[in-house]
Amino acid sequence: MRRFKLIHGETIISATPDLIPVVDLTDYSNLTWVEIEERLRGTRLVVFPTGSVEQHGHHLGVGADWLQADAIARRVGEQCGALVLPTLCYGVSGHHKEFPGVLTITSDTYRRVIAEILESLARYGVEKVVFVNGHGGNTGAIVEAAKEARDRHGMLCAVTHWWDVLASESMFGHAAEEHAGYAETALTLASRPEAVRMDKAVVKETMQADAEIQLVRAGLARFRGGVVRIPLRTIDVTDVGSMTEAHPDEVQTTSDYSMITPGYAEELMGRVVEWLCAFIDRFEGFQVPPVERAYP
Repeated sequence: MRRFKLIHGETIISATPDLIPVVDLTDYSNLTWVEIEERLRGTRLVVFPTGSVEQHGHHLGVGADWLQADAIARRVGEQCGALVLPTLCYGVSGHHKEFPGVLTITSDTYRRVIAEILESLARYGVEKVVFVNGHGGNTGAIVEAAKEARDRHGMLCAVTHWWDVLASESMFGHAAEEHAGYAETALTLASRPEAVRMDKAVVKETMQADAEIQLVRAGLARFRGGVVRIPLRTIDVTDVGSMTEAHPDEVQTTSDYSMITPGYAEELMGRVVEWLCAFIDRFEGFQVPPVERAYP
């Protein structure tokens, strides 16, 4: 007998199993407009996965960012019943454009796309949006669009990144935020194994150009105890396309990914999903105190 998958894991047994398929009420794309209308009567929160198409070294497919965001969001929907929007695959990746395969749009275009999607959601009564963003280059534009949605529609948006969830953890001596590093490779492995070439895996230390101005990553450097922001292209700091996001004094090039196993990948994915489910549960009840003061 077949089952309908309903909100919060509740199920109904179909009396005609051969005629009625399973309906997943957490996947926005699979629902009819009538089902979406009904679904939004029971929840005012949606999950919005976003990513990019860009290089991730020699060992991860160019879709790594959106593949991770999509898989994380789908698992969040399955685990806690959240309504998950279609993934926005393309992002702001102009700083990576020297690597073949990168598909990018401008920050202003991206902001406008996000803002108009949020406006569409507000039209149907959505009050809260949790972004599962897989690409740091998107963050500024998402935040600006979220501010606009707050001003125009009273909407509350939360922008989450899996590397922020794991920021306090060490991945075998490496930070979670590394580009195509241990964590990102593991999450891609858990999301789509065929997008991983483990035999070609390497995370490259940040290339240097000056003895005193020490480059940490594309955009950040150290100088005599202070830090300075120097906007660079990704290709200025790596010729492989993967990055430690750290000075070589702290983290060196490594090609030993032997610890990134399918089991480890699933365990890491599970921790991210569990955190997001806990956050969504809390965020659903989150309210900002009303402001009495208003200006024209």
